[in-house]
Parts: sequence; structure tokens; C-alpha cells
Amino acid sequence: MIKNKLTILSFITIAVIVTASIFANLRAPQSEKEKISFFPELSKKIESVNYISIKGYGDSINLSRKNDVWGIDEFDFYPALPDKVKSAVLGAADLKINAPKTALPRLYHRLGVEGPNVPDTDSLLLTLSDSDKNIIIEVVVGKPRLSSSAENISGLYVRRPKDEKSYLVDGVLDISATKTDWINRNLFDIPIEVVKLVNVTHADGDEFELYKSEKGQERFEMKNLPIGKELASELIVNRFGTILQDLQISGARSQKDFMVSNAMGSDANETTKIKIETFEGIVVNVTAFKHEGLHFASFEFLYNEQIVATENQKGDENANNADIQTYVDKLNYDTAGWWFEIPEFKYDIIKRRSNTITRDIQNILPLKEKTQ
Repeated sequence: MIKNKLTILSFITIAVIVTASIFANLRAPQSEKEKISFFPELSKKIESVNYISIKGYGDSINLSRKNDVWGIDEFDFYPALPDKVKSAVLGAADLKINAPKTALPRLYHRLGVEGPNVPDTDSLLLTLSDSDKNIIIEVVVGKPRLSSSAENISGLYVRRPKDEKSYLVDGVLDISATKTDWINRNLFDIPIEVVKLVNVTHADGDEFELYKSEKGQERFEMKNLPIGKELASELIVNRFGTILQDLQISGARSQKDFMVSNAMGSDANETTKIKIETFEGIVVNVTAFKHEGLHFASFEFLYNEQIVATENQKGDENANNADIQTYVDKLNYDTAGWWFEIPEFKYDIIKRRSNTITRDIQNILPLKEKTQ
């Protein structure tokens, strides 16, 4: 009798241990065994990815691939950062399941996997598709989580849109629905110190020219300054020399698809043209306009050896002509055929009129001698 009870007790104990082991293996993070890919189907189709869509609340971006070049659809296929695109696709393919999480919609917000349609959410919906726009993978990307384990493995919470269950996955997915995160915003940098001349021509004929007689001159002068006038402010005038300095863009549109006459409409008479010359012989022709609250500009770069020759006669040392020409060629390669969205403060400088940078000469009367 006692022997039978011991046998039964042994079987019960073994069953409990096995059950507990299975349950722990299912629920615990997979730290001691090979982790399963969250997207096993993607690893074999990475080269088939031709479209990327990222949707957030109030913002979205669509990227496509043509001839192995990735561009942003909303910017008329302006080039996207190749390393960022590669990181996004490979990052999705490398996600590994760490542990299952909630399947209750009311708890999704805690993990950030509620989806991009919920107001003020940080959720993102990532979709990768092939050349026929067949969806390869689709996932709601939630909050990141940095592992507290000794391995210090990065992770994040995700959920397939058609599944209720969410997951903690190991890996990094550096994506954003903000378009400017996918382009090189640093277009070029031509500092004020090298600017020799700035000529501004407005559509209505208002024109003026600012210049420096020599390198190192701190303040611009005005060509053909009207009699009885003087430059109003050194600070305001010198800002014209910063138009091309550290130029950051917020977007781009193709000149072929985004015609000025169509885009500007009633603003067609507001186009401003600027010519900027540097002491190194670089000449930049700028055309700027405003459309629907945004500020656009195009850039054309030339190399004028005569400017260099003139400066050399003054004894100034200039960079190698071939190096300058190479730099000009690169600038044209990066900018030709595009309207760039420029910062408002840059456009405010461009739109200044001649009467805003001059004033009537302020006569300073000598002090009367004190009578003894």
C-alpha cells in the first residue's frame, strides 16, 4: 500500500516538473536557446524589397527603389540615405522573438503597439513590398526596450497588424515617419568669410549689389549707394553673406515635375534671383520663391578663373584651380534639377529690399564750445 502511494507520488512529481519546465520554456525569454526570427520569410526576400512605407500618426513616408537607388516618393524621388534604408530592411530581417506579450488591445498603449491611427501615438506601421507591391512583411513598431540583462541586448515591442498578440523582440529598427530623417539635410556650406559679392534682383526690378574689396574685410559695401544714403546696419548687411553658409534643407522637388509657373500661381512675380561670388572664383546663381507657406530655392554653380586671376594679382593665395573645379562639379551634381526647401530665415534674407538695408545719412553736429 505504502509502495503504491510512493509510486503514484513519484509520477505526480515528475509530471509537475515536466509541466513546469514546458511552461517556463514557453513563457521565459529565449536566452538559453536559439531564438526564432520574427520575420523568417524576409531573409529570403531582402533583394526583392522595392517599396518601403512607414506610417505614423500625422506623418508618413514612402520610399521606392529604381535601378538600385532609393528615393523618397513625396520628394519626387530625391535620393534617400542608402545606409539608413539598408539598416531598416536588414534590421527588420534580424528581429528575433524574445518573449510573447499582451494580446489585449486595451493594454497595447503600454507597449506602443496600438497602431498609427490612434491619436498622439508613437506607433509606426512598417510595410515592405516587392516590385509588384505585394506585401512581404507588415508590422506595428512600438516602444524600444533596453535589456537589463548582462548581455545588454536592445529590443522593442512589435505586433503584426492582423494579430492580437504582441511580442518583445531583440534587435534594432531605426525607422521614422519624418521625411527629413531619410535625407542628407546638409546641402553645402560656403562661409561668409569667402564671399566676395552678392547681387540681388527682385522680380519688379529692385536690384542692389554688396561686395568686399579684399579678403578679410569684415563689412560689405554697397555698389552705387544712392547719394544721401548709408548702409543701415552692419548686422543686416552681413547676413547676405550667410545665405549659402551651412545650408540645411527640409525637402526637395524635381524641377521637371514641379514647375515654377504652376507651383507659384499668384506668387509668380515674387521670384528673386541672386548671384554670389567667392574669392576662390565660385559663382552661384540662386533662384528663390515661396509656395504654400514653404520656401524653395535652386542653385547653379560655375567657376570663374578671372576672379581667381584678379585675386592672385593682389598677392592672395588661392586653392588649386583643379580642386575648385572638382568641388563645383560635385555641387552641381548634388543640386542640379532640384528645388530645395530652405529655412524661412534664409528666405527672409533673400527677400529683403534695397530700401530696408539703407537709411538717410545721420548728420552728427559738432558740439558747441562752452562759453567761458
